[in-house]
Amino acid sequence: MQICAVIPTHNHHTALANVVAAVRACGLPVIIIDDGSDALARDAIATLHAPQNDVVVHRLDENGGKGIAVMTGFAIARRRGFTHAVQVDADGQHDLARIPDLLTAAHQHPNAIITGKPVYDDSVPTARKMGRWVTHVWVWVETLSLSIRDSMCGFRVYPVAASLDVWKREGIGAKMDFDTEIMVRMFWRGADVISIPVRVIYPDGNISNFRLWDDNVLITLMHFRLVFGMLVRLPGFVLHGGKWQPDTANTGARNGTEADNISHTRRSQHWADIDERGMYWGMRFLGWVYKTGGRYLCLGVMLPVIVYFFLTGDTARKASRKYLRKMARVNGTAPPRWRDSFRHFWRFGEAALDKVAGWSGEIKMDDVLFPDGQQGVFSYLPKDQAIVLLVSHFGNIEMIRALASRERNFRVNVLLHQKNAARFGKVLQKLAPESQVNLIEVSDIGPDTAIMLRQKVEQGEWVVIAADRVAIGARDKTVMVPFLGDPAPLPQGPFILAHLLGCPVYMAAAWRNDNQFEVAWEKLTDRMVLPRGKRVEAITNYASQYMAWLEPRVRAHPMQWYNFFDFWARPKDKDDQ
Repeated sequence: MQICAVIPTHNHHTALANVVAAVRACGLPVIIIDDGSDALARDAIATLHAPQNDVVVHRLDENGGKGIAVMTGFAIARRRGFTHAVQVDADGQHDLARIPDLLTAAHQHPNAIITGKPVYDDSVPTARKMGRWVTHVWVWVETLSLSIRDSMCGFRVYPVAASLDVWKREGIGAKMDFDTEIMVRMFWRGADVISIPVRVIYPDGNISNFRLWDDNVLITLMHFRLVFGMLVRLPGFVLHGGKWQPDTANTGARNGTEADNISHTRRSQHWADIDERGMYWGMRFLGWVYKTGGRYLCLGVMLPVIVYFFLTGDTARKASRKYLRKMARVNGTAPPRWRDSFRHFWRFGEAALDKVAGWSGEIKMDDVLFPDGQQGVFSYLPKDQAIVLLVSHFGNIEMIRALASRERNFRVNVLLHQKNAARFGKVLQKLAPESQVNLIEVSDIGPDTAIMLRQKVEQGEWVVIAADRVAIGARDKTVMVPFLGDPAPLPQGPFILAHLLGCPVYMAAAWRNDNQFEVAWEKLTDRMVLPRGKRVEAITNYASQYMAWLEPRVRAHPMQWYNFFDFWARPKDKDDQ
């Protein structure tokens, strides 16, 4: 175990030299992060830079907040080979004679957060003490535990790699909301929190960086995030006997420089990087609530979860507003407001509930309006012939899948992005163990996928492909087709695969219309033909026909378009996807 100290500071410099001396007396190398201090403090802090004495000063030109400063220090520590870091505030409030006790606990519990538990004297402001007590109560609610006795103390030992990983993945507050939020989120991941009493004073002339209005708002929003984060995780907590279940897909630090990117802007590079959070336990929990209390109880349970995702999903929220602005322009309606975007999120939540209802057998044939008075899926779509079904993230295509899967000895093969296929498959197995749907994990549509699906086609099975999202391994293999007045990139892969499978290709959609569902389908071609030398032009033609068929349905039901990323971003602009 290699341990250093990280000291974040913004305009605290009068006590900093004594703090550094006390830390160095304990044998710890020191990394000072000057978080955009003003000129006087900047110059004083810079004089402490002494690499020959294991004291390094790193300056951030702009004040980013305590979280940015601490995590910048951790990134530097990680590059220098340190496994753990002692976070020490620069104002001299804490009794640094307790550093050896923190280090002893860290050696005994290397995966834990070792934190000071303040013991105050009479110098502590009453308002500050009361405010901390309120936060403690909220933390006990958010963790469903009394293990965290104090979440605001800025004197603690962190495992560096795990802390950077949580910071990178979970959108933690960057300012005065940092100390509490990172501790709660690491606790959710299974980190123990060990408290050691530490004497704390408020010295005369101490400068506080706490902004009464701004930071109280940030802390309030932080607790809002954490409460709803707790609610999202609650089903797993209950099902595992009162234990928080770490997200194994997100734990474990990465090598190289990935964890060292401390920028607090988390822009997804691709739609698939926007994880469909809480899918497995969320869908299972919804299924249980639906069967227990019905649709309206389920909607009530979903409300705080949707509010949470709306408030924390910056990328999805911006994409929703961009899409709704385009829709308002082409439909000639009023520009969207924030409540329209929330309604968009709400409809997405309703669609998730409809998936549960469909696979649980709660959706009956009488609830579905088929085109031209037809009486079922197979009155138009062939049951005894293999087809490729092109679908999109509009409405709820689960209606067609669920209804078709009720037929015995009939299989539907659905291609899903690999991150979500296994999770959704587990949910489906619980909701509909008799289902004839085969979920296939793919990250790219290559030769192996085509050969495997060719065998399915030869057996007369359906192949369902989403034609509106570019697969991870094919980000530049797109064609531009018009959609809502602007060119949008569509993947070539589904059309190439349909060509290779050599069977009829249909376009299909299903969507909610008040208390019923409408279903539409139309044959695109008996066989997709892609001539050599004109393949891209042919794919563009098929893709344009597909989007021209889909667009009027989307325009009629705009809140049921569920691509929560920048759908119109060109391949070279994928930073917004």
